[in-house]
Amino acid sequence: MPSIAHLIMGGIIGICLYYISDRKFSKTHVFILFLGNYVGPDVGWVLGIGRFSHSLLFWPLFAMGLAYVYHYFTRFTIRFDGIKDVEIIDLEYYKLKYINTYFLVLAGGIMHLYLDSIMNKQGEFRIIPQLPFNYEEYTWKLADFVNFGYEGAIQIYFLISIAVGISLIFGFVFIFIWFLKKNSKTAGLIVFLYVIMFLIFFYLAGSISTMFHPDGGAIIYVGIFWGIPIILCVLSTKDFSIPKEEKKEKLNISVISAEKGKIKLAIIIIWLLFMGTIMIILSIYGIIYHKEILERIFSNYGDSISEYFTYNEVHKLIVFVSIYHFILSLISFFCGVGLLFKNKRIWKFAVYYHLVFSWTLIGLVIACALNEKSIKERLIY
Repeated sequence: MPSIAHLIMGGIIGICLYYISDRKFSKTHVFILFLGNYVGPDVGWVLGIGRFSHSLLFWPLFAMGLAYVYHYFTRFTIRFDGIKDVEIIDLEYYKLKYINTYFLVLAGGIMHLYLDSIMNKQGEFRIIPQLPFNYEEYTWKLADFVNFGYEGAIQIYFLISIAVGISLIFGFVFIFIWFLKKNSKTAGLIVFLYVIMFLIFFYLAGSISTMFHPDGGAIIYVGIFWGIPIILCVLSTKDFSIPKEEKKEKLNISVISAEKGKIKLAIIIIWLLFMGTIMIILSIYGIIYHKEILERIFSNYGDSISEYFTYNEVHKLIVFVSIYHFILSLISFFCGVGLLFKNKRIWKFAVYYHLVFSWTLIGLVIACALNEKSIKERLIY
């Protein structure tokens, strides 16, 4: 489970962008960045591919699928008039396009990877995970950024290195001012090429060109884990509309919407009944055979667990988790049965119940889906 630090990081950056952009970076943007930074890559652990989603190379691919789920949320808004009057409203249109949502999900995930790597891994960044044909995963450490080009790839007379290095540093001030004045894509590209030129010279000449500052690695580090996320957040506010050709035949939208509503409702009911049943069985198994489970856990992971928990503490934890899951599974099964029989009260309870778990993607999806107009009409009207 991701920590509160992700929430604070995403919240601070999101709300600052919200205010300095004069609300162009909307509350919807803030929410997706906030939630994406929190659970983003960790969804991979649930699917059994956490090492892939927690790598810099594969996260952009994983984010493509995840963005579809977050894009779905932009169709809804929450009206809150007190604890007893909370309603998820179906806007019947998406406030953000998929590409804008993808930029936010991608940015939030990179921020998540940064915080995990800099704190949990003490400065070790996973670039490529362990693959079937690659026995060792590829990582970068903070020391790799510091040492990038530090000694210099070739020998350049030190006075030349210093003179060129300082010239490039001060030259960047003037070219950046020129960029602010022009404020164009061409000017931005020129600034980018200027930075690349500086990195090449730094790698060749070494840190003597910047009076022994590890600027080359610092630029790459800041560019990847701060520059790219901020740029993606800015791009998420841009309009990427593509003109569409007018369709000759108009489809019956209401009929299509009703059919989609039936399918989504059926999926939700099946999910609740199936997961409720499975979790009830597993919970009962955990309650009955908790001693056997405890012995198996300690026989395999006893050395690592004993550093944090005693044998009795793990025993109590297994019993507690089993009972807790049993209660949740009963509620899920109860909600599934209620939706099956189109009970209005249980529908409302199911919405509020899943709103409590809205920090998870599944809870948020179910809460929003149950408020789609087509599903709502079938259940309560």
